[in-house]
Amino acid sequence: MAIQDNDFEHKLVDFSGDKYSVVVLASMWAKVLKRKAEYKDEPDATVIKIALDDILTGKVNQEDVIKGSTAALAQQKREEEAARREAERKAKEPLQL
Repeated sequence: MAIQDNDFEHKLVDFSGDKYSVVVLASMWAKVLKRKAEYKDEPDATVIKIALDDILTGKVNQEDVIKGSTAALAQQKREEEAARREAERKAKEPLQL
């Protein structure tokens, strides 16, 4: 694990692009990853590190992040709307004792 951490640190230090953009992209990508089943139970710090590594290594690019983020936001809105409808439906049901 120490080798991977050392390699990750080298990638981060040697990155020549805009580090602020990388941070923003990594945070957006982390939100996308967190919605996936395999990362759902992972600690936030682990998911952020994976997202940052994905950005630094080029596994995902800006377009992938934007697509994933847009899809995740749309899914979240659908889930919120379904929850709102369910709450309204339950509120209209007569109270049963």
